[in-house]
Amino acid sequence: MAAPAILTQGTTFSIDDDAGSPVVINGIQSMTGLGSTQANKIDVTTLQSTRKEYRMGLADWGDFSLSFIWNLDDLGQAEMLEACDAQSTRTFIITLPATDPVFTKNVGTMEVMVLNMQVDVAADGVLQGTANLAVTGDIVWS
Repeated sequence: MAAPAILTQGTTFSIDDDAGSPVVINGIQSMTGLGSTQANKIDVTTLQSTRKEYRMGLADWGDFSLSFIWNLDDLGQAEMLEACDAQSTRTFIITLPATDPVFTKNVGTMEVMVLNMQVDVAADGVLQGTANLAVTGDIVWS
């Protein structure tokens, strides 16, 4: 039997404000690359080695991107821009829909750096924003 599919509608993404309270970032249309963990390989080859030898390095949750409808009147988007400008790390929380609210670990808490934000303007459209973010440390799922 196939695993149950989890619909994405209802997902929320929040950033802590200066007081440490979560503020929802509204207008998000997509999120790409969250959780794309990768570890480096460390070369431990010596002169006695007959082939290359490696050990696993620390894992990195990597970078991810957001696409959203740009609106700096939204407190969450304004907090993201402030974090980007200040080059500060902030706590972000993603809440995914749960198949079973009792058992599903669907809330991810992480420290994030907002690497950049930009707005795109086109005829017959709305302001489109993108942001590139990087997780520092671990994502804790609860």
